[in-house]
Amino acid sequence: MSALLGCVALVPAASAAPAVTPSLATLLARHVPVLVLHPAERFQPVPVEGFLADSDLTRRTGSGWEEVGGPLPAGGADLRLDQRLCRAVEGVAATACYATAESAHGARPVVYGAAFARKSRIDLQYWLWYPFNPYSTTVPPGELWQVHEGDWEAVSVVLDRSGKPLAVGASQHSEGVRRDWTKVAKQGSRPVVYVALGSHANYFSAGIHRFDPRVVSPLLISVIVQNGHRPVDRTGKGRVIRSKLIRVTATKPAWMA
Repeated sequence: MSALLGCVALVPAASAAPAVTPSLATLLARHVPVLVLHPAERFQPVPVEGFLADSDLTRRTGSGWEEVGGPLPAGGADLRLDQRLCRAVEGVAATACYATAESAHGARPVVYGAAFARKSRIDLQYWLWYPFNPYSTTVPPGELWQVHEGDWEAVSVVLDRSGKPLAVGASQHSEGVRRDWTKVAKQGSRPVVYVALGSHANYFSAGIHRFDPRVVSPLLISVIVQNGHRPVDRTGKGRVIRSKLIRVTATKPAWMA
């Protein structure tokens, strides 16, 4: 019996199979953010194609903006897309026009995604397109507002090279913030992000969020305060958006080219 035990001891234990890192495509699909809109929000992240269909390409000239015909020219600093159906100069009063124009396309919410592996990290980028940014300092909107056509926002999930999530980054106005993965609310493997009313800045909780001068222009904050208003974003527990993922490359979707 002792000889048999000695023989057993000489047999090497089976080694565990090495962990296999999921593909970038798998990781990108796994961590698509869940968006929670403010109850009063009129817009959701949608495909770019609807806005393109409703817009004219214009170029800045000495006398103003003029429509550009033919194929898309090279350059960009002097070019812009102008949504022909609505007028942003009308401010928050134009919100209904932009919302109606977008709803006519009947598109479901989408998020554009790309994944990048760099040294010791993997970066999952999720880009969100809103056709109109109607920010007001008050709810309902008052006399002080800031609007513009077209609003790109972003959420990033940073992982180690094995695919373990480490942090989430969220766009807010000119810049953004980040939070450790362990401190972010989640639905399964998807981070939950609260979208601010009108501005579409991204936060990690519902409530009133005072502007941070590190990510918001101090001049804008000063203007709001001088007019007797609070420089804040508002998020709330309204509609929950689980967007369809569209992967982005240098040539797809077609407008990327």
